[in-house]
Amino acid sequence: MNLLPIEIGLVMYAENAVEMPFFTGHVARGLLLHFIRLVDPSASALLHELDVSKPYSVTPLRFRSSSRAENGYLLNPLFPCKVSFRFLKDEYANYILNFFQKQNTALIFDTTFQIASMHINCKSYADLEKEAHSIGNLTLEFKTPTYLSNLNSNYHWMFPDPLKVFCSLMRRWNQFSDSTTFSKEEYLNYKEWLQKNVGVSKYELQTKLATMRNKKATGFTGTITYKLDDKENPYNKITHMLAKYAEYANIGGNKTAAYGQVKLW
Repeated sequence: MNLLPIEIGLVMYAENAVEMPFFTGHVARGLLLHFIRLVDPSASALLHELDVSKPYSVTPLRFRSSSRAENGYLLNPLFPCKVSFRFLKDEYANYILNFFQKQNTALIFDTTFQIASMHINCKSYADLEKEAHSIGNLTLEFKTPTYLSNLNSNYHWMFPDPLKVFCSLMRRWNQFSDSTTFSKEEYLNYKEWLQKNVGVSKYELQTKLATMRNKKATGFTGTITYKLDDKENPYNKITHMLAKYAEYANIGGNKTAAYGQVKLW
C-alpha cells in the first residue's frame, strides 16, 4: 500500500524557555534534515541538493510565547510546540518514523524538546484522484508567506494567479505521482482550459516579510476564492484534486522552509 502523500505532525514540549525567530520555517527544515541525517546521512545530503525539486515541505513551528524578544519570541515551555513535515515520497517519511522508534527527543537551539505525541495523515495519489469532484468554487488560505516565480524578472509574482498556481501544482504532481500523470499535450490543454474557465471571485490578501537568518523574502498571505466553470470537463475535477494536493506540496518558492503553506476550504 502506498502512503503518499503523507504528513507527520509532532507535538513537543521544551525543557526550558528558548528564543525563537519571528519566522521559523528554516528551523523546521533544519530539524527535519537533522532527523534524516541521523538515520541516513546520504539521504539528508540528497535533500540538501540545490536546484532540484524537493519531495517535501514543512510548516513553521507553532508555539505560545511568554514575551517578545529582540529578534523573535520567547517560547513558553508550559505549552506545546507543534510542527509538521509533509512528504511526497514515502521513503523519507520512513526515516522520520525510524528515528522516533529509537528516541523521543529533539534538539532545537541547544534546548531539548520532549516529543509528546505524533500524528500521521496520508492519502495516496490514487485516493486524491478518486476523491476529487467537480466544483463551482474553491477557496485557498495561504497560511504562510507565498510567492510565485516570475520568469525573466528580478521580482517575484505576488498574486495567486490561477494559471500560475494550478499549472505549477500539475508539474509537481507529475514529478512524484505513482498514479495518473499528465502528458505535455494534456498540460497545455489544461493551461488553455484554466485561462478560459477559472477566475478569481474574491480575495483578502496582504504581504508579509519573512526573515530567515540573513535572508529576507516577502510573500502574500490570506484567502482567495476561485470560480470554476465547465463542470462537465475533467479538468474541473483535476483542479479540485490539485488544490487538495497543495496541502501536502505547498505552493510557490521556498516550500522546504515553510513558505506557501495552504489550506483548502
